[in-house]
Amino acid sequence: MTRQLPYRTRLTLAYTAIVAIAVVLLGAVAFVTVRFTLDTTLDTRLETTAKAIRSVVDVKDGGLKDLDPEDRQQLQDVLGQRVDGAVLRNDGSLLASNLDSPPAAILRAIANRATPRGTVVVGATTVSYVATPIAERGVRYGTAAAWEPRSTYDDAVRITLIALGAAGLIVIVAAAAAGGTLTRRMLRPVTELSAMISDIEATDLTERLAWDGPDDELGRLCTTFDRLLDRLETAFEREHRFIADASHELRTPLSVMRAEVELALMHDRPPEEYRSAFVRLQRETQRLEALAQSLLLTARHDAGALVLTTVEVTGVAERATVRMQALAAARGILLTCDAAANVEVIADAAMLEGAIVALIDNALRFARARVGVGVTATPGAGEATIAVSDDGPGFSDAALREATGRFWRDDPARSGAGTGLGLAIVRSAVERHHGTIALRNGAAGVGAVVVLTVPALRAKSGVIG
Repeated sequence: MTRQLPYRTRLTLAYTAIVAIAVVLLGAVAFVTVRFTLDTTLDTRLETTAKAIRSVVDVKDGGLKDLDPEDRQQLQDVLGQRVDGAVLRNDGSLLASNLDSPPAAILRAIANRATPRGTVVVGATTVSYVATPIAERGVRYGTAAAWEPRSTYDDAVRITLIALGAAGLIVIVAAAAAGGTLTRRMLRPVTELSAMISDIEATDLTERLAWDGPDDELGRLCTTFDRLLDRLETAFEREHRFIADASHELRTPLSVMRAEVELALMHDRPPEEYRSAFVRLQRETQRLEALAQSLLLTARHDAGALVLTTVEVTGVAERATVRMQALAAARGILLTCDAAANVEVIADAAMLEGAIVALIDNALRFARARVGVGVTATPGAGEATIAVSDDGPGFSDAALREATGRFWRDDPARSGAGTGLGLAIVRSAVERHHGTIALRNGAAGVGAVVVLTVPALRAKSGVIG
C-alpha cells in the first residue's frame, strides 16, 4: 500500500515513524524511571518512619512497655502530616497509634508477618505500608508500622504519564511537519533534475545536465547521467551512420540488378546477351550476399554476448591459418603461421578466430605469391599480439587513417571488390575484448601489416554482454 504513495510522502512517513519510535521508547524509559523513583521514595520514607516509631517503644519484663504521655508525644512528632503509624503486640493487639481507630485492614496486614510491606485498599483509597519487627536478642515482641495513602504518588505518576504523552505527541507532530519540509527541500534538486531530464528527448541527445553544484551524491548522479548520454549519443550516431552507409551500399547493386532486368525485358535478345545479363546479375547477387553476411556479422559483434574462456592464441592462430590454406593454395599464395607457445588470454575463441580469418582473407586479396601472407602471435606484458602481414601494395595514407571504418574503401586500384566491412568487423571484435587494432606498412613500404593487441584480462570464464 505504501508503495503507491509518492516517494516524498513515504520518506516523511519513515522519518516520522523513526522519531515516533524514539519518542515512545524515551517516554517509556522516563515514565518507568519516574514511577520507580516515586515508589522508592515512598517505601524509603515509610521504612524510615517505621524505624523511628520502633525507637520510641521500649521492651520491659518480656513485653512491650506502655507508652507514657511523653512517648506518645514523641510518636506524634515522628509521624508526618500524611503518614500514620501504629505499634502492635505479638498477639495483634494495638499498643499505640496516632489514630484513635486505625483501619482494621491495615492492622491485619501489619499483623501478617509474611508481608512486611505492601498495599491495602481502605475504602476507596489505596494505602502503602511498611512494617518493622520490634525484637531484642532474637526475640520478637511486636511490630512497628507506618502507612500513607498513595493518592499523591499515583497522581504524580498519572500527571507524568499525561505530560509525557502530550509532549511526545507534540514532538511527533512537529517532527512530521519538519520532516515534510525537510524532505521537500532535500528532494527539490531531484525534482529539478527530473524536469531537466524530461526535457531531453530521444531524438535530441545533445543536451547535458552540466551540474554546477557541490560534488555530492546528486552531483555524481548528474555526471554519470551525462556520461550515459555521451555513450548513447555516440551509439545513436554510429547506428544512424551504419544504417545510412548500409542503405547506400545496398542501393548500388539493387539499382544495377534492376537496370539489367529492365534492359533485358525491353525487347527480345539473343541467348548470349541473356546469358551475359544473368552473369552480371549473379555477380551483383553474390555481392549482395557477401554484404548481407558482413552486415549480419557486424551486428552480432556489436550486440552478441562474449563467451569468455582461457584461450591459447597459438591454437587459434593455427586453426585460422588452416581454414584459409585452401583459398591461399587456390590463389597460389604461400600462407604461413609462426605463433609462440603458451600465449594465453581470456577471450571468445570463435570471435577471435573469426577476426584472424577476416585479416587473412583481406591479406590474400592483395598478396603476391613470392612472399605471401604471414601470421604471427607473440606474448607481451599482460597482453598478446597477433599480426597478419602480406607483400602487397600496402596501405595508402588515407587507408592508414580510415580503413577500419565501416564501408570505407580506398580507390578501386587498391581496395578491390570488397564490402568495406572486413577491417571494421575485426576492429569491433577486438574492441569487444578491450583490445586495439593498428595498421602499418611493411619494411621499405612493401606490404601491409595489421596488428591486433588483446589484453590478458584478469577475469573468470563465463558469458558477458
